[in-house]
Amino acid sequence: MPLLCISLLALLFLPPSLSCDSTRANVLRDNFRAVDKVLLNNAIKNISASVSNFSCRLLRPKLQNCTANKSETNIVNTLLILACKIRHLDLSQTNRLGGSIQASINCQCPTKSPDKEKIKKRGTRRNKSNMKKKTCKAKAILLSMKECYEILNTLSMDT
Repeated sequence: MPLLCISLLALLFLPPSLSCDSTRANVLRDNFRAVDKVLLNNAIKNISASVSNFSCRLLRPKLQNCTANKSETNIVNTLLILACKIRHLDLSQTNRLGGSIQASINCQCPTKSPDKEKIKKRGTRRNKSNMKKKTCKAKAILLSMKECYEILNTLSMDT
């Protein structure tokens, strides 16, 4: 019987200690108004300028979006996933934004990022193609982030 009580007690306290704080919508909203809005707009402008030289129509990445479930918790979790994806792209125009959003949520990325030493170097032609893909994906992620922030700000006006 005592073993059962200890197990139940451990289950009660374990999930909050391992899970992220998805109730940080107010902090995220405030940081967006103060810093992230400028970072997001600058990143969109820089990435759009980079993408203007080629078409991204063929690349349609499957991304999390905030329109399916418009709860604050869902939006915070979606923004975390998008911030982690944009940081994983390792583009100079977006790294600071991804880090800022992740810091606002105060949570680690849900997936393990690859070890940079293990990534093999590829030829110049491959790198140019890869950079186009990264830039197109970054643009899609940034537009999803912008949409999430707009929904988050709308939810704050409703309350």
